[in-house]
Amino acid sequence: MEGRPVNEDDSRENEDRTLGEAVFGRDGDETPPTEHTDIPEASPTPEEPAETEATAGTEATAAIPPVVPPVEASSAASDDIPPSDEGSDPTKKKRRRWPWITAAAVVVVAAAYVGGAFYYADRVPKGTEVAGIKMGGLDRDAAAAKLKADVVDQLSQPVELAVEGADDLDPITINPSDYSLAVDENATVDSVVGFSLSPARMWAHLAGGSNVDPVYSYDEDQLATTVDSIAEQTDREPENASIAFDGTEPVLTEAKVGLALDKDATSTVLSEELLTQPSPITLAAEEAEPDITTDAANEVLSDVAEPLVASNITVSVKDQTTDLTPGQLAEAASFKESDGKLALNVDGEELADAVTEALPDTLTPGKDATIKIVDHSTPKITESEDGLGIGADELAEAVVGLNKDDTDRTIALEPTEVPADFTTEDAEELGIKEVISEIKTPLTDDSVRTKNLLVGTKKITNTLVKPDETFSLEEALGPITAENGFVSSGVVANGFNSTAMGGGLSQLSTNTFNIGYLGGMEDVEHKPHSKYFDRYPMGREATLWEGTIDMKWKNTSPYGVVIDTWVADGYVHSQLWSTKYWDVKASTSDPYNYRQPTTKNNTAADCVPSGAGGAGFTVDVSRTVSHDGTTNDDLSGSYSWTYSPVDAVTCN
Repeated sequence: MEGRPVNEDDSRENEDRTLGEAVFGRDGDETPPTEHTDIPEASPTPEEPAETEATAGTEATAAIPPVVPPVEASSAASDDIPPSDEGSDPTKKKRRRWPWITAAAVVVVAAAYVGGAFYYADRVPKGTEVAGIKMGGLDRDAAAAKLKADVVDQLSQPVELAVEGADDLDPITINPSDYSLAVDENATVDSVVGFSLSPARMWAHLAGGSNVDPVYSYDEDQLATTVDSIAEQTDREPENASIAFDGTEPVLTEAKVGLALDKDATSTVLSEELLTQPSPITLAAEEAEPDITTDAANEVLSDVAEPLVASNITVSVKDQTTDLTPGQLAEAASFKESDGKLALNVDGEELADAVTEALPDTLTPGKDATIKIVDHSTPKITESEDGLGIGADELAEAVVGLNKDDTDRTIALEPTEVPADFTTEDAEELGIKEVISEIKTPLTDDSVRTKNLLVGTKKITNTLVKPDETFSLEEALGPITAENGFVSSGVVANGFNSTAMGGGLSQLSTNTFNIGYLGGMEDVEHKPHSKYFDRYPMGREATLWEGTIDMKWKNTSPYGVVIDTWVADGYVHSQLWSTKYWDVKASTSDPYNYRQPTTKNNTAADCVPSGAGGAGFTVDVSRTVSHDGTTNDDLSGSYSWTYSPVDAVTCN
């Protein structure tokens, strides 16, 4: 059939439609068209290559011309459709498809990424370590269990610490349990697992994880205590360089740098980094320089100390002179810090006394006032006397002022009146006017023993004890030696009767203890006998053994006290004179807890056999001390003492 003419625009539109149908089918199926009748043959164009189809059958094979759809509308109707060139440009058609292809690719990749995130959500990235514990590839529960098991073992071990700048110190050891340190395994694992779209997290799963810090828990107060304890072991104050004399040689001691632990940094290490630090863990500390360095002290050594004792210093008083030797100068000199420097200090009193002693015709020391109890009834003050001396401060200042380059080492001083150290006014203010306590205890028939008591009472009578001073019987008696007038007499040693130098002085110890105790003095030291002697108050007595057992009390009143003691009429008498300040009430319980004597054997060479004596027992002694009705709790109180029985003694 002969085809009808086709409008050019209609032809293009139909060509596009026909091409699409030829490729994808009219309904989208990829099948070629089945009808080709009544379509005129046309030659292929460069844009539309000829298509052929071989048909099997009795008819001869013929070429199939290009498909040209029939025109279904009149040329007049085609005037309403504007011409278009889009379908004719394959580049533009590809450009239209690329955004969809790209979007599809993005969707595929995103889906794969999200799927991977879900897949890895419950797994620890491979290669991950927590405090050296390998956990890569484990799921969450397994990782938490492994971390807990391994960390518990690590935290149960002592941790060795070192401190910067403290190389001379031994290592310090702590235990994490001291401050309840623990690792939160769940929080630690959660920091590396769980669903996440983070590229860093995905990369860790693909390329491998890293070292992860544990999440710790601890007790803050216990940690602070632990850090303070470390600081107590490591901190040291800086030490200034110093100079001291060894004989006449000045010796320099070098300065030492101080050290202070950085507590904040230490707290951080112990609470956040304990398992990730190498052992021993080094803690930060700050050095503190001393005010006086070794170099500065060396200058003082060469400029001041060495010149001071290089030769004598001559002191001239009127027309008399004397020399202060290097030994005397070194004895009186010291170096102390002043405004960050070492400064020479000189004891002017010591040097002035040396000059005064060396010039007795020119200088006379003052005489102190004295207080004595006359006839055991009247306190008497002997007035003080001023002396003629040199100014101690003036002398010290002159010695310090000497320059190392001075060739003339002479100091000229004028004598001045100097008061006594203890003046009449001082004595009067002490208020020694009445007996505030007293006691007397009977002598034995041992005349040798009594000799020791006569010597002892003379040595300590009229002893003045000023407020806040402590009386020591051993010190007041002096050495208990034959040269000092004492003799050997009976004592109790190791529970047996024996002899020793000064035997019997325990009776004087008992008397002086009692006047102090009943006078309200503070009981510093006393010890009752091991056996009871009925010449003494039960429980309220004291023994004495030179170098081992002393009797001491302290004057706690605002007044001075004077001891008056003597031997007369078969007794040792003792009184304490002062102004009454304390009201004292003392009592002793009846004996209790009796223990009967037995027989003991004494193997000592000087053993003396004896029969059994009295039973042993316990007594309680109490005292209440008050002033103006107010009890002094420090001075009041009680004590108990148990006496051993007087056993029979055999010698073997």
